[in-house]
Amino acid sequence: MATENISDRTDVSPQQEPAPTPLLSAAEIPVSERPCYALDESRLYALDEVASRIAETAPGSPTDHLTGKVGEQVFANYVGIDGCVDTEIYADGGDGGVDLIYRGATVDVKTVGQHRPDPALTVDAYEPLRADYYVLASRIGPTDVRLVGYAPRSFVANAPIRDHDSDPYHIVDQRYLFPLPRL
Repeated sequence: MATENISDRTDVSPQQEPAPTPLLSAAEIPVSERPCYALDESRLYALDEVASRIAETAPGSPTDHLTGKVGEQVFANYVGIDGCVDTEIYADGGDGGVDLIYRGATVDVKTVGQHRPDPALTVDAYEPLRADYYVLASRIGPTDVRLVGYAPRSFVANAPIRDHDSDPYHIVDQRYLFPLPRL
C-alpha cells in the first residue's frame, strides 16, 4: 500500500500542512480588500527614465523594469519610506537582491504585470536569497498597484523550485503569503 504525502494533496489547507504557514493567508483576503495604491504620475515618469537606463545594462525590457520600480515605490509609500527607492544604475544590472530596508529588515519587492490576475510570488533560485522578506505586488494599471502579501525568507527558501527557460525560481502560492493590512 502506497503512503500518501500530505504535501501532494490539494484538499489540505495550508494550516494543516507539515510546514509552517500563515494563520491567515493572503489567499483568504478578497481582492477588493487588499491594499491598492496609485503612484503619483510625476513619479511614474521619473521611474520610467530609471527603468530605461536599467534596461541598457541589465536583461529585461524597460517595461519590465518599470513594473518592478513602480511596485517598489508603491510598497515604500505604503510603509512610509517613500524616499528610499533605489534609483541607482548598477554595472551588473542588479540590486543585490534587496530593494528596501524597513525597520531594519531587508525587503525585496516582486511585482507582476497586468497579465497575471491571480499571481504567485516568484523569486530567482539561481542566486542566494538575501532579503529578510519578499513582497508580492501586482501592477493593475499604469500607476496602480495592489499589494498581495509577503513571505519571510524561510518560506521562500522552502518553496518548490520550478524552471522556466532553464532559469530556476522559487514559487510561493498566495496560500503561503501573509496578508498586508490596510494602513
